Amino acid sequence: MSPTPSFSRRNVLSAGAAGLVVATASSCSFFSTDPGTGGGDSGGGGTDAMESPTLAKQVDAGELPPMEERLPSEPLVVEAAEPGVFGGTWKSVTLGPGDSASPDRIFGYEPGLRKQPMLDEIGPGVFKTLEANEDGTQYTITLRKDMKWSDGEPFTADDIVFVVDDVFGNEELHPSVPNWLGAGGEKAVVEKVDDVTLTVTFAEPTGLFEDECNRNMELINYPKHYAKDFLPAYNDELDTKVEEAGLEVWTDLWNDQISGEGFWNNVDLPSIDAWVVTTPLGAGNAVEFERNPYYWKTDSDGRQLPYIDKLSFEVVADPEVMVLKVSDGDVDLLYRHANSSQNKPVFADSTEAADTRLVDTTATSMNAMCIGLNLAHKEPAKRKLYQNKDFRIGLSHAINRKELISAVWQRQGEPWQWAPHAESQYYDEEFATQFTEFDLDLAAKHLDAAGLTEKDGDGFRTMPDGESLTVTVDVPAAYMPEWPSAMAMVSDMVKEAGIRFSVNTMDRTLFYDRKIGTANLHDAGVWNGDGGLAVESIDPRWYMPYSAESLWATPWADYYSSDGAQGEKPDVPEALEQIELMWKFALTPDAAERDEIFSQVLRIAKEQFWGIGICTAPNPYWVVKNRLHNVIDGVPDTYVYRTPGHANPETWFISEES
Repeated sequence: MSPTPSFSRRNVLSAGAAGLVVATASSCSFFSTDPGTGGGDSGGGGTDAMESPTLAKQVDAGELPPMEERLPSEPLVVEAAEPGVFGGTWKSVTLGPGDSASPDRIFGYEPGLRKQPMLDEIGPGVFKTLEANEDGTQYTITLRKDMKWSDGEPFTADDIVFVVDDVFGNEELHPSVPNWLGAGGEKAVVEKVDDVTLTVTFAEPTGLFEDECNRNMELINYPKHYAKDFLPAYNDELDTKVEEAGLEVWTDLWNDQISGEGFWNNVDLPSIDAWVVTTPLGAGNAVEFERNPYYWKTDSDGRQLPYIDKLSFEVVADPEVMVLKVSDGDVDLLYRHANSSQNKPVFADSTEAADTRLVDTTATSMNAMCIGLNLAHKEPAKRKLYQNKDFRIGLSHAINRKELISAVWQRQGEPWQWAPHAESQYYDEEFATQFTEFDLDLAAKHLDAAGLTEKDGDGFRTMPDGESLTVTVDVPAAYMPEWPSAMAMVSDMVKEAGIRFSVNTMDRTLFYDRKIGTANLHDAGVWNGDGGLAVESIDPRWYMPYSAESLWATPWADYYSSDGAQGEKPDVPEALEQIELMWKFALTPDAAERDEIFSQVLRIAKEQFWGIGICTAPNPYWVVKNRLHNVIDGVPDTYVYRTPGHANPETWFISEES
């Protein structure tokens, strides 16, 4: 697996370009645009059927156009490991309002360019081609002729022009231009050439736009014919619509019905995804989706995908309920929340009774649990303390990682900091292992050096000014069930060094509400170590203040992502230097130059030791019902590419036959 995607300037990336169709270890190939002739009756249900029988019936009843009129003239062809049968309901689970990623990670990965399941190749997606000029200032996009939204309306260049000009050009929705859509302080200029061709021109060279086209769906998520009625510029009666929805401002309505949660809140929202919502969140005990009759992909025999007719995500209270349902055989795929190291033996013991199997994936996270102190804390005294490197080093030496690995992670993993994965091209053993030695004497030495030389009557160290010190650590309890117990152990460990930790478990939604840059209410928090392999420079959240996911300094991350227009300019010079380097990175088209810039960012991260890691992340696993076929083993697991979305779930199918 190629560790980190890097892109040289290329004149054309097209469906027919050499080298795009690459066989994987599971014999499942990538994409092409040359379907076979296929065969068989479209009304049948076997592998000779050209479309789902449910759609064929609608065609016969005059409710839908024939399949050839619903598909683009050049559909994207996905070669499945095994020809699938149409039909069935894919059963899964979700935790509800804060867990929209559960369905989104199955069918939400539909970018312009698309990563192969193993993330080692890139090929066409919604875009047929993407052409870049020599200096990386202009990109020409070619779309698929006759491609349609799920309601049958044409998907054209007008939709992307709408996104750039009316969505990202709206200052109430986007006060600043995202760095992937701007350069030189200016938003990119988009021009329609014809219905399937457009250009995106930047004021300066950029290295980010092409990267974003293989992971970011923002350019293609907003159907102009529908979404424009939710913008003031197009709808004089928008205030009435807002009032009817029980909301206060139009931007809330936009976020509820169009952006963000719209895909599972709004049954009327057109989509290009394989499945579209039919029972929204809150309308029942499950969120349900049905196949998109205008989906724009086929298998190699020209049979319209997806194979599966419906998805049903039962809303459950917590991961423990998930464990019970999976163990009882009621879930076709478990890939989030409950698939922890602690639960793996439970699922392994129930495979025969539940008719399931465990499928290993590849960890791209470099850490099972990162502890981030808020270096941009609102309280000046805590900000100063947390920014003190000796304080962070002292805490790190007070943690017995081997004990944690044994008790919490089933003896899987080794002590590790916020540093790239051992398989990464950026791997640095010293970076990964620094300050991981459990040594209370070393801990005391560094805590003393941080100015915490005095203790209260209970033996806890006090702040330099004599005030008591408690570090409150926010833990999203339902996201990773092992974190609360791990943090309870860490709390006991650092107590021996005279530091009081308070473990604050909470719902994931509240966790995000507290940490985002404009709120910045958290003292400290935990998350896993995303960005360790295959996506290091794409998701450098732990190495520099990058996004709202950089919980150790979200106001600084806002400053970075807004090109300095929002957030807070870091008061730590090294963090500001990293931001300026990553701004340069964004404007650099040359892959080798970008690699050197990112290496500089990592060198600063190593020297500054922004926060505390615990241990390497075990390879994630899925629990898969045996009736679910074409599931690929060993795929890299990362939210960046919506795992399992990049593993082509549209080719998975349900069959009780082995």
